[in-house]
Order: sequence, then C-alpha cells, then structure tokens
Amino acid sequence: MPVVNQSNLTRARALRWLSLRYKDNVAFSLYIRPLTGRAEIEKLLAQVLDRGEMLDALAEKAAKSPTGSIIFYLMDGGCVVRPPFPLAETVLYRGYEPGPLRSILEKDWKLGLILIRLGQWAIGIFEGEKLLEGKAGTGLVHARHHKGGSSANRFARHREKQMEYFFTRIEGHARELLEPRSKSLDYIIYGGARDTLLRMQKQCRFFGLLEGKVVDRLLSVRDPKRSAFEQAVGQAYASEFYEFKRA
Repeated sequence: MPVVNQSNLTRARALRWLSLRYKDNVAFSLYIRPLTGRAEIEKLLAQVLDRGEMLDALAEKAAKSPTGSIIFYLMDGGCVVRPPFPLAETVLYRGYEPGPLRSILEKDWKLGLILIRLGQWAIGIFEGEKLLEGKAGTGLVHARHHKGGSSANRFARHREKQMEYFFTRIEGHARELLEPRSKSLDYIIYGGARDTLLRMQKQCRFFGLLEGKVVDRLLSVRDPKRSAFEQAVGQAYASEFYEFKRA
C-alpha cells in the first residue's frame, strides 16, 4: 500500500507549498467538487491513472470531503489536498495547476466564527484573518449529577434550564453580530463541542437560518473566548494535505 504523510498547513505554509512543491513533475491535477462519492472519483481517476493501490488510496482520501478535494499526481506518488473552503466545480487539468487552490487560499474571505462549549462562547466576524468585531462571554451551567434519586432529577431539570438560558443568550448575541451582516458573509464556521453545538442549533431557530453558509467543519477550540480568535481563524484557513508515496 502507498505510504501516506498527513499534515495540516496554515494559509501561509500552504501557499509556500504550492510554490515550491512538485511544480514540473505533476502529471495531472484533479479538482473535485464537495461531497463527491468515491465511485465517481474512481471513474475520474481511471481516465488518467491505471487502476491499483494508488488510485484506491487517492480516491478514498478525496471522497466525501465537505469542501471538495484536489489531487496532484506524480509518477511515484500523489497528494490529496482538502481546502479550507468549498471548490466550485470538478475539473481535470493536464500537468500542475495550482491556480484554483491558490485563489481560495489568497482570498480574504468574510467569515463568521461561532465557538461554543458549555459555559463559554465567542462569536467573531473576520475579513481574512483580521477580526472586525467579536464578542465573548460565559454562562453558568453546572456539571452533570451522576447520583440517582429525586434530588438528581431536580438537579437535572435545573441544569436543563441553565442550558436553555445559556443558549438563548448566545442566540441573542449571534443575531446582534451576524444578522446585519448575513448577506455579506461568505461562510459560517463552528468550533468547540459538537454535542453542545447540535443542542444549541436544535433549540435556537436563528442558527437554522445560517445553514446555507455553514462550512461543515468543526474547529478545535478548547476555551471559546476572545483570546481564542487568532487560533480559531488560523484553523479556518488551514488545509489538510495527504502525500502518498509508492511503497
């Protein structure tokens, strides 16, 4: 099986990679639209690549990416890139064509970041990696009560009320920040705890109105607060690289 080397590259490092890596050695470049299935990717690759372990490895890694994938293929290996933001279409180029990916990385997208964990939240508006406006706060939500009995049931109901109030407050702040800018925002990206975010989205109608602009990625943010914005927006612009070499 081909050997794979995985890395997450910041915007600056990814642009440097595109300028220095491969260049004249790439046989073809394949851009694949978001959520394309493995079977369709295999058909596309079969036009330019013999079936075998390398084709299987590239197709598997490129499949079902929420932002699409780019495959750069060399005679002794290949690379799959999952870009930070969605590709517009599926296109096959002969040789090395980094242009569409470079355009995505160089553009200063207008982003809304919503970072949530129980008890902490931060919401920011960015142009490129520059914070235009942001808010952050906390809310009291007690940890789970693991003992049984009627007191535990009362505690659970009280905790539910705390969570409802916490999410309602976040929804108010999100409306204040995001609603006036909803038309100008390119994308919304969530970060924090997935279960907490899903629960908040289920309770709060406003977040459903943003769905058309949401990139299906989850930023890894341990402490959602103002000081986390720089790390979070850096993650938002990062790309996943998977480089394959023949064993």
